[in-house]
Amino acid sequence: MIPSIDFQRRSTTGPVGKTDDFDLDLAFKVRELVETYNIKYDPNQLVVDDRTADAIFDAGVELLAEVGLFHQQTSRIMLYSKEELYQLAAESKANPACIPFGKGEDRMYLRHRKSTDTFAPTNYGGPAGVAEPEWFIPYVQSFAQERHVKGLGICPGVPRIGDLDPKAGTLTEVEIALWEQEALREALKRTGRLNMNLGLLCTASTPSGTMSVMASGYRDHLNTQIGIHIMPEQKMSWNPLLLSQYCENAGIEPWMSSMSCIGGLCRDAAEVAVTMVANALGQLSYAKGGSMSYFPSHLDGTWATRPSHWAFSGAARASERHLGLAVGTSISGITNAWRTPLTLWQSAAVVLTSVASGLSYAWISGHTGLEARLIGEMMDVCAGMPAKEANELAQRVMVKVDELLPQVTKQLPFVEAYDIETVQPRPAYESSMLKVRDELQRMGMPYR
Repeated sequence: MIPSIDFQRRSTTGPVGKTDDFDLDLAFKVRELVETYNIKYDPNQLVVDDRTADAIFDAGVELLAEVGLFHQQTSRIMLYSKEELYQLAAESKANPACIPFGKGEDRMYLRHRKSTDTFAPTNYGGPAGVAEPEWFIPYVQSFAQERHVKGLGICPGVPRIGDLDPKAGTLTEVEIALWEQEALREALKRTGRLNMNLGLLCTASTPSGTMSVMASGYRDHLNTQIGIHIMPEQKMSWNPLLLSQYCENAGIEPWMSSMSCIGGLCRDAAEVAVTMVANALGQLSYAKGGSMSYFPSHLDGTWATRPSHWAFSGAARASERHLGLAVGTSISGITNAWRTPLTLWQSAAVVLTSVASGLSYAWISGHTGLEARLIGEMMDVCAGMPAKEANELAQRVMVKVDELLPQVTKQLPFVEAYDIETVQPRPAYESSMLKVRDELQRMGMPYR
């Protein structure tokens, strides 16, 4: 384990660099490594095999050891040796994650999970995105009232309250974050689940804003995670280091999230998988957490594609075999299709490929409580499904996604999906979602 204070030294005495030079070094090194380790994206095999997973892990170690992390405020490169990264991995593997959150009947766990395990991932799926103040509480309530939802991985942010716009590092950040915590308490109170885990903070992101919310009594180590993640690709600042130190002191599980972009510095799914593993190891080195979200997206902001499925599988299977992390992801379709049948079809393909790749938890599972329940049911029945079977069914689902994708250009607003007075799905929306479940069953989803 690397002592936290050592990152002060690495951040201030590492080699001086420029962002553009760092980006070029990373882009050329990851190209070289995927060739050296013979890592190739295969759209016909969306759940990667053991050899590929091991190669992705070793290439990720080498990428971080060769390139390091770029500290944007000091313009220094934080360096690692391969030996300390393998030691870090060994320590993580020897202590597989089993992290408790919530209390009483609402206790939940984020557990390290292998691809062959028959227990289902944790449905930690909260409402994401932006919510207007008038339907913030019903939106959150729609998830909390679903018993299949064990915790809220994230909650929405509000764009403004009255004439206040939330601005990071100012009093408005704190004011609006406190409004959100009060609204969350009301949503949980209405469902009788005040001890439920609330996951990642939304509007509060700076150290001062985060600590203000934690000091208010709304959140503590049993019901929150604090983001300490680095930005793609391998760039960071003082904030993640300060917040990870705060988490360590306060006994809070940090929110570690490794993202990479297909079509940016990384050209394809193979390079993204390697880079996500390198990012994950970098975060693990200073935050010492037990959970890690992997999220590969495309340059245009889309995801839930064959390349993103493969990239997630590569990073997750590498972690399954070499780290003791509880691995999560967001299970949903593209933004402009939220709350339509397309997004549930895309979610089904994510479930099939990710559960067979060692998924431990979903921190987003659809964009209403009904979708969270249906996605949770999919995770239940896919747990333990052999990789070959999961891949074959995912391929059939993706053919359906290809058919629907050009036809859907806008999402259904929450207030048109749910009656915000009764907090129940409207009949037309409910019927369209249940029809997808029926079609999935006929296609081979093994509902019991």
